[in-house]
Amino acid sequence: MKKTLLGAAITLLISSAVHAQNYQFEVGSDYISGDKFGLDYDGFGLSAQVHLDKVDTSKGPLGEAGFLAKSSFAGVAWATAKADLPGADSVDVMAIGGRFVTADNIIIEADYSDLEDDSFYAVGVGSYISENMDLVASYQTFDKADQSVFALDLHGLNQLKGEASVAFDLGLAYSDFPGSSAYSINAGADYYLNNALSIGAGAQVVSYDNANTSAISVRADFFATPIVRLGAAFTTLGQDDDGQSIQLNGAVRF
Repeated sequence: MKKTLLGAAITLLISSAVHAQNYQFEVGSDYISGDKFGLDYDGFGLSAQVHLDKVDTSKGPLGEAGFLAKSSFAGVAWATAKADLPGADSVDVMAIGGRFVTADNIIIEADYSDLEDDSFYAVGVGSYISENMDLVASYQTFDKADQSVFALDLHGLNQLKGEASVAFDLGLAYSDFPGSSAYSINAGADYYLNNALSIGAGAQVVSYDNANTSAISVRADFFATPIVRLGAAFTTLGQDDDGQSIQLNGAVRF
């Protein structure tokens, strides 16, 4: 009888621990400090995300759980930034958006951002082209700035030995401005040493009619527990751009 009760208790404990890793809500915050062309700035942001169903976290890295589960979700975010100048005003941004994945693995995305003096809209359509890879085409535009962006983004995950895996991103975009245009390419990868810890890097190059800019970043993410994530990133700008920034972020799932 004691063995039966002990076995039942252990089974319940294990199943509870596994279930606790699954989540439906996520709230996060981030802090950024940097400089651009010699001007220092600081920023802070908050975000929240709700998934239509519980997200299964048993399929691979915790940081890729929503992607691997083909989860549908909606989210809201707020951010503010301020230049380190006497009398400088803060710049605030509010954004809402979401992603819906159909039973046939079709992806539909939509986002809206309320900027300080403009509005930003984006819609995307794509599909999971394999169990661990998706491709999304999107159109982005500003209400007043008369700027349009057409983008194509690929995201995937390759499982390696044990819990190790590599997630990768590749994106191409064309931007249309009044009397000008630009092309950009971005690529990045994150190596998961296990399901909780990853290190990664990314780069973006933008070519305008009369200028070129670039950005290189390195980052790390760590799930201190199955529901608490901590992260850090460093980005440096180059070519006809100049600056760098450090970002600290974290999130809690429940």
